[in-house]
Amino acid sequence: MVGAAALVLVSVALAQTETKETVAGTATVTKMKKQGEIIATGSNWLIAKMIPDGEYSLFYVDPAKQAMVDGVGTVAADLKPGTILTAEVTVTETPIVDRTTTVTQSTVYWASPKSVIVTLEDGGNKEYDVPEGFKFKVDDKELSAMDLKKGMKITATKIVEHPRATIVMESAVAGTAPK
Repeated sequence: MVGAAALVLVSVALAQTETKETVAGTATVTKMKKQGEIIATGSNWLIAKMIPDGEYSLFYVDPAKQAMVDGVGTVAADLKPGTILTAEVTVTETPIVDRTTTVTQSTVYWASPKSVIVTLEDGGNKEYDVPEGFKFKVDDKELSAMDLKKGMKITATKIVEHPRATIVMESAVAGTAPK
């Protein structure tokens, strides 16, 4: 996901309003089963030979998290080599967009099809490049840069989006000790 920004007509805090919102998308839930044979363990890690592919994987484990081995809660540090563990894993990924919307008002000083110079509330002038197809709000009408005339009061909106995701992983681990 890539952030997006509209035309920047924002410079003066006095002449702008800003709103921030966080929008969550639809969560995706994935369930999987992992199985492996314990090769080595530490207080917060374990190495397992994965079944059936035989690849070795290193797992970092919350030291307080327990696996049910032969019906007994067992922490990673107490697992013995040869123990077969099976994890039922549920991963929930939720896309989130942090959106900032800024609305600015100014007066047209000069305009062309590809740029505009506006006078801001503090009396300073600022030039902006105008993206193709961009519309300005003038008296509740949408106008292109080409339609702007000196002295018109315009409102421009800038939207900046920062996408991210929250990922929650839950697992239930059970196993059998070596005989």
